[in-house]
Amino acid sequence: MVHHARSSILPKWYAEAKFLQSESMRMVSDATDNFIFGRIFRTPTNQEHRDGNHLRMSFCHLEFPWDCSGVLADPPCDIARIVRDIGVNRCTVDCTLVNGRVADSVLSGFEKTGFVCERDLEDYVMCLDTTTVTLTESQRVRRATEEDITGVASCNARSFGYTDMSWLVEKLLRQLRQPDSFRVYALYIRERVAAFAVIYTPWEKSKDLAFVQVMGTDPEFRRQGLAYEVLAHAVALLPKGVRVYLEAVDPAAIALYEKLGFAVVGKAMSAECWLPSL
Repeated sequence: MVHHARSSILPKWYAEAKFLQSESMRMVSDATDNFIFGRIFRTPTNQEHRDGNHLRMSFCHLEFPWDCSGVLADPPCDIARIVRDIGVNRCTVDCTLVNGRVADSVLSGFEKTGFVCERDLEDYVMCLDTTTVTLTESQRVRRATEEDITGVASCNARSFGYTDMSWLVEKLLRQLRQPDSFRVYALYIRERVAAFAVIYTPWEKSKDLAFVQVMGTDPEFRRQGLAYEVLAHAVALLPKGVRVYLEAVDPAAIALYEKLGFAVVGKAMSAECWLPSL
């Protein structure tokens, strides 16, 4: 195993954001397998989003957000074959901190093994400290229960263009049955879910962190400020002193989050690799 000759201290924003992202996935997965170079999530099959049996390769494993030390390690040279042979059909390779030569070698290995790779993907990591903002709750937003599953899942599907809703229902059910870890909010207009947000709160491990796992607005109700309204409501209900993270790509979304009090704290670079049969 080769180790990079660079600082072993991970940036705080990176350690906290990646911990939240990974743990929020683990909580709704059937099982996980941990390796020094990443974590495999065995999840309900999602053919549309290629999200079944998914490896997140970050070249380090963060079990706790405060574990910001550690050496970034190169994966085995035949990692792509290992991933394919154990039935993992999708891999996200986090290239944020890893040496560019190493990342290119890993991705070339996936392509030679039959995977299609989309490189140079950028996500802006944003953070808000609830101590520094005062947001207003909305009378139109409520904490979702299992009775709201169909409405929230339908809104999610319309928001992101999914046609198969079964996996969304299964994932949402798992979240709703863990109310201490997931807060699901629905904004209703004329008895229909027009916008929603899912907030992950890993307070068994860290009481001062939260993560906006997903949020969306039905296309029919866009440009009415509903995304701002539902997220403002969700953040307003969090205790003071919580750092709330999210990832954003679209400039319009970044501007919206900045109005709520979020600020860009870092940029994550990654690549998506998947088997073309999917």
